[in-house]
Amino acid sequence: MKKATVENGKAPISASLGHRIRTARKDAGMSQGQLATALNTTQSAISLYEAGQRSVGIDMLLNVARILNRPLHYFLGQDGEMLFVSDSEIAVLIADLERNPEDLPELIAYWNFLSWRRSASATNGRH
Repeated sequence: MKKATVENGKAPISASLGHRIRTARKDAGMSQGQLATALNTTQSAISLYEAGQRSVGIDMLLNVARILNRPLHYFLGQDGEMLFVSDSEIAVLIADLERNPEDLPELIAYWNFLSWRRSASATNGRH
Protein backbone atom coordinates (compact mmCIF):
# COMPACT_ATOMS: atom_id res chain seq x y z
CA MET A 1 0.00 0.00 0.00
CA LYS A 2 1.33 3.41 -0.95
CA LYS A 3 1.85 5.72 2.00
CA ALA A 4 0.25 9.17 1.68
CA THR A 5 2.67 12.05 2.04
CA VAL A 6 1.96 15.57 3.14
CA GLU A 7 2.50 18.31 0.60
CA ASN A 8 2.12 21.99 1.53
CA GLY A 9 0.51 20.97 4.82
CA LYS A 10 -2.27 19.00 3.07
CA ALA A 11 -2.79 15.32 2.50
CA PRO A 12 -3.04 14.73 -1.27
CA ILE A 13 -6.44 12.99 -1.07
CA SER A 14 -7.91 15.85 0.97
CA ALA A 15 -6.44 18.37 -1.46
CA SER A 16 -7.83 16.61 -4.55
CA LEU A 17 -11.19 16.05 -2.84
CA GLY A 18 -11.34 19.74 -1.95
CA HIS A 19 -10.51 20.72 -5.52
CA ARG A 20 -13.29 18.48 -6.82
CA ILE A 21 -15.80 19.96 -4.37
CA ARG A 22 -14.80 23.48 -5.47
CA THR A 23 -15.06 22.58 -9.17
CA ALA A 24 -18.47 20.92 -8.76
CA ARG A 25 -19.75 23.85 -6.68
CA LYS A 26 -18.65 26.38 -9.29
CA ASP A 27 -20.08 24.24 -12.12
CA ALA A 28 -23.39 24.27 -10.22
CA GLY A 29 -23.21 28.08 -10.03
CA MET A 30 -23.21 28.09 -6.24
CA SER A 31 -21.23 30.22 -3.82
CA GLN A 32 -19.61 28.69 -0.76
CA GLY A 33 -22.33 30.34 1.32
CA GLN A 34 -25.12 28.83 -0.80
CA LEU A 35 -23.60 25.36 -0.57
CA ALA A 36 -23.12 25.81 3.17
CA THR A 37 -26.79 26.74 3.59
CA ALA A 38 -27.90 23.73 1.52
CA LEU A 39 -25.71 21.47 3.70
CA ASN A 40 -26.73 23.15 6.97
CA THR A 41 -23.13 24.08 7.77
CA THR A 42 -20.99 27.22 7.62
CA GLN A 43 -19.24 28.93 4.74
CA SER A 44 -16.04 28.55 6.73
CA ALA A 45 -16.46 24.76 6.79
CA ILE A 46 -16.92 24.70 3.01
CA SER A 47 -13.81 26.84 2.60
CA LEU A 48 -11.81 24.41 4.75
CA TYR A 49 -13.13 21.38 2.82
CA GLU A 50 -12.18 23.01 -0.47
CA ALA A 51 -8.72 23.91 0.82
CA GLY A 52 -8.18 20.30 1.92
CA GLN A 53 -7.69 21.45 5.50
CA ARG A 54 -10.74 19.72 6.97
CA SER A 55 -11.85 16.11 6.53
CA VAL A 56 -15.18 15.45 4.87
CA GLY A 57 -17.26 12.70 6.48
CA ILE A 58 -19.04 10.21 4.25
CA ASP A 59 -22.50 11.50 5.17
CA MET A 60 -21.44 15.06 4.32
CA LEU A 61 -19.84 13.89 1.08
CA LEU A 62 -23.01 12.04 0.08
CA ASN A 63 -24.99 15.25 0.67
CA VAL A 64 -22.44 17.30 -1.31
CA ALA A 65 -22.73 14.82 -4.20
CA ARG A 66 -26.54 14.97 -4.10
CA ILE A 67 -26.73 18.76 -3.92
CA LEU A 68 -24.11 19.29 -6.61
CA ASN A 69 -25.60 16.52 -8.76
CA ARG A 70 -22.39 14.52 -9.10
CA PRO A 71 -21.81 10.80 -8.55
CA LEU A 72 -19.87 9.94 -5.43
CA HIS A 73 -16.98 8.50 -7.44
CA TYR A 74 -16.42 11.96 -8.97
CA PHE A 75 -15.26 13.16 -5.54
CA LEU A 76 -13.33 10.00 -4.62
CA GLY A 77 -11.41 9.88 -7.88
CA GLN A 78 -10.97 7.36 -10.62
CA ASP A 79 -7.22 7.45 -11.16
CA GLY A 80 -5.76 5.35 -8.38
CA GLU A 81 -7.31 7.35 -5.54
CA MET A 82 -10.24 5.03 -4.89
CA LEU A 83 -10.69 4.30 -1.22
CA PHE A 84 -12.11 0.83 -1.92
CA VAL A 85 -11.67 -1.97 -4.46
CA SER A 86 -14.01 -1.34 -7.38
CA ASP A 87 -15.54 -4.85 -7.40
CA SER A 88 -15.79 -5.21 -3.61
CA GLU A 89 -18.93 -5.41 -1.50
CA ILE A 90 -18.32 -1.85 -0.27
CA ALA A 91 -18.19 -0.64 -3.88
CA VAL A 92 -21.55 -2.28 -4.54
CA LEU A 93 -22.94 -0.67 -1.38
CA ILE A 94 -21.66 2.78 -2.39
CA ALA A 95 -23.05 2.41 -5.91
CA ASP A 96 -26.41 1.44 -4.43
CA LEU A 97 -26.30 4.44 -2.08
CA GLU A 98 -25.57 6.71 -5.06
CA ARG A 99 -28.75 5.40 -6.70
CA ASN A 100 -30.78 5.50 -3.47
CA PRO A 101 -29.37 8.21 -1.15
CA GLU A 102 -32.63 8.22 0.81
CA ASP A 103 -31.52 4.86 2.30
CA LEU A 104 -28.50 6.42 4.06
CA PRO A 105 -30.27 7.35 7.34
CA GLU A 106 -31.62 3.79 7.73
CA LEU A 107 -28.18 2.32 6.91
CA ILE A 108 -26.53 4.58 9.49
CA ALA A 109 -29.15 3.66 12.09
CA TYR A 110 -28.51 -0.03 11.46
CA TRP A 111 -24.74 0.49 11.61
CA ASN A 112 -25.15 2.32 14.93
CA PHE A 113 -27.28 -0.58 16.22
CA LEU A 114 -24.59 -3.09 15.22
CA SER A 115 -21.91 -0.96 16.90
CA TRP A 116 -24.04 -0.71 20.06
CA ARG A 117 -24.67 -4.47 20.06
CA ARG A 118 -20.95 -5.16 19.60
CA SER A 119 -19.98 -2.83 22.46
CA ALA A 120 -22.76 -4.19 24.72
CA SER A 121 -21.59 -7.72 24.01
CA ALA A 122 -17.99 -6.80 24.81
CA THR A 123 -19.06 -5.07 28.03
CA ASN A 124 -21.22 -8.02 29.16
CA GLY A 125 -18.36 -10.40 28.48
CA ARG A 126 -16.03 -8.56 30.94
CA HIS A 127 -17.52 -9.76 34.23
